[in-house]
Amino acid sequence: MHTQYKENIAIVTAGLFTSVALMHLIRVLFNVDLSAGGVILAPWLSGLAFIVIGALAILNLKIIENRSKATWLKFVMILFLCDALVAFYSWFANLNYWGLSHSFFGWGVLFDLVVIFILLYFLPKKSK
Repeated sequence: MHTQYKENIAIVTAGLFTSVALMHLIRVLFNVDLSAGGVILAPWLSGLAFIVIGALAILNLKIIENRSKATWLKFVMILFLCDALVAFYSWFANLNYWGLSHSFFGWGVLFDLVVIFILLYFLPKKSK
């Protein structure tokens, strides 16, 4: 497999792991209840998940041998993409939580998309 593909896979998985780890950290910090199948999950489980999933994110970033400006731009772009997907789902499903309104999520999607396109603009162009 081409080295660039391996790097991109590592960046995407690191971004996904980071997003999930941050969600668990937010749950712990704001003491948000979480239930699965009618059972309320203990907050310490999210603390443990933050540590394990955060370690996986770090390991994925360490796989990348030559971390350049482009690597970090791609990583941040993946984080904004994850946020845009969550905001879009919240907007589409007409959800209101944590005091955030339906329109806030719509504006959040637009903001995330603008940031993603700006990051794409600053990514180095491939030369052939």
